Amino acid sequence: MKTSTTAVLKFYILLLTFSVGFLSCKKNDPDVVVKGQAKIKVINAIQTDIKQDVYVDNEKLTSMALAFGETSEYVKIPSGTRNLTFTGTNSLNTDTNLNFTPALTYSTFLVSDRNGNREIVNYEDNLSVSDMANPKIRFINLTPYFNTGINVSIQTGSPFVNALLFKEASNYFTLEAGADLKYNVVGSGNIKTILASELLPGKIYSIWFSGLTSATLQAHLIVDN
Repeated sequence: MKTSTTAVLKFYILLLTFSVGFLSCKKNDPDVVVKGQAKIKVINAIQTDIKQDVYVDNEKLTSMALAFGETSEYVKIPSGTRNLTFTGTNSLNTDTNLNFTPALTYSTFLVSDRNGNREIVNYEDNLSVSDMANPKIRFINLTPYFNTGINVSIQTGSPFVNALLFKEASNYFTLEAGADLKYNVVGSGNIKTILASELLPGKIYSIWFSGLTSATLQAHLIVDN
């Protein structure tokens, strides 16, 4: 009886050791792929372009083709590396592979440089709201025509976004409610305004810029939440 009890005890010890080792190996396995879903919205930011349909891994993402300045709703997609394609109504395709992290949200734009070369650029969104009394904003420069960049300031104050260049995105800022925003091409006297009444408390905005000249510089507001 004593021998049998000892054998059983040894068996359980061996089983426990094997289980701990197996779990440790599984936890540290670098080849384990974390699966889930991400969310993206897509935007046509080419001013002179025709409408665009958008596909993810050859499956249509948009219900309607997007004209310049139009934005889709957020759509869930599988995380990981995905192939995105913008297809114009003239069947001209722009595609790229992008990596999406589970549970994160993204804004994905179709842009072009001065020579008309198209590109898909992707920005991670931050949808956390810590201050319901004020709007949260970020800025993205998507016009390639200004080598000096774009400034953004609060009313007549100093710029808090300084010389933002093509395809650059600013940090997020919490804006005091009731404050107008001023923006312009660096070195230009054409000052444009985003009225405080356009920016609601508790909302998160991605504000992107287009324009062929300093006089036609335009801010596009996207409400992210």
